[in-house]
Amino acid sequence: GFDLEHSDFRGRAVFHRSFIAGEQVQDGNGHGTHCIGTACGALAPQPLPRYGIAHQSEILAGKVLSNAGSGPDRGILAGIDWAVTNGASVISMSLGSPVLPGEAPSEVYEQVAARLLQRGVLIVAAAGNDSRRPTAISPVGRPANCPSIMSVGAVDQNLKIAFFSNRGSNPNGGAIDIVAPGVGILSSVPMSRRVGRLDGTSMATPHVAGIAALYAQNTGLKGAALWMRLSQTALRLPLPSSDCGIGLVQAS
Repeated sequence: GFDLEHSDFRGRAVFHRSFIAGEQVQDGNGHGTHCIGTACGALAPQPLPRYGIAHQSEILAGKVLSNAGSGPDRGILAGIDWAVTNGASVISMSLGSPVLPGEAPSEVYEQVAARLLQRGVLIVAAAGNDSRRPTAISPVGRPANCPSIMSVGAVDQNLKIAFFSNRGSNPNGGAIDIVAPGVGILSSVPMSRRVGRLDGTSMATPHVAGIAALYAQNTGLKGAALWMRLSQTALRLPLPSSDCGIGLVQAS
């Protein structure tokens, strides 16, 4: 969800819809507001500290997870369809579920993502936070493990892989495509605090989505071409590609 009353977003056009039965878009969790803040930020300069990337972007806030943090696939897929119908060129999904080693990606999500990529819509999704490095490292979760969805891992302030970030370890799908900051990320939170810090690949994902939105706005690139631009401009890191993909997303 999204805090529709957040002071930093007053005057900002926010199109919204809830796909959770019995719940409005208004954020009762904090996760969605934080992610939207990272991707989009406030339209006008706000009191310090500043946050957010694509400040001129149009916000489409689809609530597909409940205030408790869960939601069915049908709601997520309906949210994707709603976003595309309303003109989204980048869809940021800070959500997912764990998979077993060797588990294949969801055919349904892959079919949707592949079709949209051809139509010029890029889906970016969180790789998951199931690892406890260095002793336990989990594979990229679903739906980020789909080949046609850009999977995002998390790095810390030292450009090291975050201890919770999943790895591209399944041979039949589920690579990490790119990484972004995901530890101690400052962004908007609902209610009276205005801003707060959170950790997770959920926090890394909107960094990539926000930069993708900037590229789309400034260059007109869409879909697969936008994916390629993100890959070409990423900063290569001295880390295994199974952990960091092509590297650290860059707005250059």
